[in-house]
Amino acid sequence: MAGFTVHLDENAGPASTHALVIGIGAYTHLNGGPSPTDHPGAVGMRQLSSPPLSARKFATWMIGEYHDTGRPLGSLALLLSEAAPAPFPDPGTGEPHLVEPATIDNIVAAVKEWKTRGDHDEARLVFYFCGHGVSLGVDTSLLAADMFADVNSPLNGALHFEALWRGLGSCKASQQVFFVDACRAGSDRLFKVVGADNLGRVPVSGNRRPDGFLPREHAVIYATLHGEESFARPDEVSLFTSALLRSFDGAGSENTEGHVWRVTIDTLKHAITRFMKEPAFAGSLTGAGTPVSPESFEFDFHELRGDPIVPVYIGCRPEEDNALAEFVCRGDGQEPRRRPPPVAGEEPDISEWALFLPFGRYEVEAVLGDGDVRADRLDARPPLFRIGLART
Repeated sequence: MAGFTVHLDENAGPASTHALVIGIGAYTHLNGGPSPTDHPGAVGMRQLSSPPLSARKFATWMIGEYHDTGRPLGSLALLLSEAAPAPFPDPGTGEPHLVEPATIDNIVAAVKEWKTRGDHDEARLVFYFCGHGVSLGVDTSLLAADMFADVNSPLNGALHFEALWRGLGSCKASQQVFFVDACRAGSDRLFKVVGADNLGRVPVSGNRRPDGFLPREHAVIYATLHGEESFARPDEVSLFTSALLRSFDGAGSENTEGHVWRVTIDTLKHAITRFMKEPAFAGSLTGAGTPVSPESFEFDFHELRGDPIVPVYIGCRPEEDNALAEFVCRGDGQEPRRRPPPVAGEEPDISEWALFLPFGRYEVEAVLGDGDVRADRLDARPPLFRIGLART
């Protein structure tokens, strides 16, 4: 496939979804890059390992798992900047696709192509970005891989995000969804040096939806609050994107109409936020980032092809007993799942046992020794289930 596209359905009609996915970890002019700048605004910024992994994971999910019978995936464009560039394998066929680097010129060109593909009333646009971001006021600048190439105006190497989603009001696509997995902390040093006249490139401009267009339903979901940082563990998918994908698996779903489980914008936001607050999921990063959605309508986004996968947290009461227990979980027709007791001499683990279970009923028990077996039943149902096993 030519250009930025790694997935294209030639038979897609007007009622289709078109995605643009960007992941930037390798920055040419930041510390550790091949041509680091001495620009004072770049102090403290570094190379990132998580964004390319996160963007690849999100793109793989969109192509292989995303399901909306009303707006099936019509195209996906992918731009990556990573320490070791590699092709992107199609999740269905395994066919490798070359991926263009996420320079600012490529991002601008890809945005314009993406808008053109989705320029129909029945279309849905999906935007995903993971990489460096900085904020001034309420506006966020998303940094391209060649940020600081223009030392006289560094933010010529950034995308002005809020201007982008406002400008896309000029696109006929009546549903537009934006996932921004980037820091939104202010960079006083950068803006003190470069000023606030230019917050980045604006590929599509405008503040008003033209007459005759259908009203736009849009959702903007940031990984973190304005003025805060986003987080990831080195060489792993980011915390926000992990929570996002787990929510798509079922934690963010509901079946209020019939037997079909659907992920809506509201259930998605709720599930992501719950994940980010769960110590068994986020570990030392628990509460470090608070997802926020200041601009969102409520509409269906994704339809599960089967039953949801539900996060379940099993523990003892009091929690200190977790360090002594062997946990067992049994479901109909399934092999028992177990968390063995700690080995003598190991660091005590008082955390809950975190599981992802198919929708259904389960029996659980905590075995702490002869005469202390604590058992109960649970219904694994979205968004999550937590159970505490106390001595009776």
